[in-house]
Amino acid sequence: MVQIKPQDAERFLKKPNPDVRVVLIYGTDVGLVSERAAAFASTIVGASDDPFALIRLDSSEIAADPGRLADEAGTIGLFGGDRAIRVRVAGNRPIQTAVEAVLANPPRDAWVILEAGDIKKGTGLRKLCEGARGAAAIACYADGVAMLDGLIDAEMAAAGLSIDDDARELLRSLLGADRLASRSEVQKLSLYATGLGRVDIEAVKAIVGDASATAVDEAVDAMAGGDVAVLDRSLRRLVSSGTPSFVVAAAGLRQLQLLHRICAAVEEGAPAESAIESAAGYIFPQRKAKLGQQVRLWTSDRLFMVAERVERAIFESRIKPALGEAIVEKALTGVALSARARRR
Repeated sequence: MVQIKPQDAERFLKKPNPDVRVVLIYGTDVGLVSERAAAFASTIVGASDDPFALIRLDSSEIAADPGRLADEAGTIGLFGGDRAIRVRVAGNRPIQTAVEAVLANPPRDAWVILEAGDIKKGTGLRKLCEGARGAAAIACYADGVAMLDGLIDAEMAAAGLSIDDDARELLRSLLGADRLASRSEVQKLSLYATGLGRVDIEAVKAIVGDASATAVDEAVDAMAGGDVAVLDRSLRRLVSSGTPSFVVAAAGLRQLQLLHRICAAVEEGAPAESAIESAAGYIFPQRKAKLGQQVRLWTSDRLFMVAERVERAIFESRIKPALGEAIVEKALTGVALSARARRR
């Protein structure tokens, strides 16, 4: 198989190919990786009542027991029907042998979905899935103009809204680093504009570039830097002032993804300062210094894992609004505790 072209990715994921049983979804846009993996798994499983129709595994589990992936892929579902096996790939423990075993004996009613960060061309799982029969690879990088416009149009249509041209241009300039975070921002804007019929530039300025940005920066810096006490204080102040908890979580997710890009560049040999300049663009010197401190606490693999937890918390907080604050607080505090442990 070959790498799926960006313009063909959505169509491929909406209609599972029975000849392709292993799909690698990878890239720097962690939110898009997660969103596409979840959507593909949902398409495969459908409305199945089988609690084992969707299986989640970590690459460390497979590395410890290489035969487990093939065993899961070959298991017959309790109620029949198709099954999806989502594998989070993190760390340096190789699982190519386990994936090759699945490709050598493809399952008849299951798909293996591999979710990974950025992978160099010609290496590891990317090389395997781009070259193996029965496998495919889909890259997930920051959205371009056309993809952002499609996202904006879809969310506006779902909310029964239109958006002015100048508002669209400003909104687009504030999005794009991560699909999940971008969608969260557009949904927040749509919620604000409910009943107004259209979104103008003032609404975008008020919501996407809101006045609580400094307080949110304080919270996400505390999260990524391991300052649990400051994070707790900032979260309580933001929530009490009316800032929705999922807004803070979305900002935290963007911070983790920014750090992921920086750490990945540093691990490839780039100096930390130039990696920060390249990934973050112009930022105030004080925040740049904080980014430098945070980079020293993390690896790209670890950031990939904690970003996934925050993504899941954002999703759960939206479908369980009564528990939203508690869900977000637990997720962000968990990230801060992990950073604090590395600071010692």
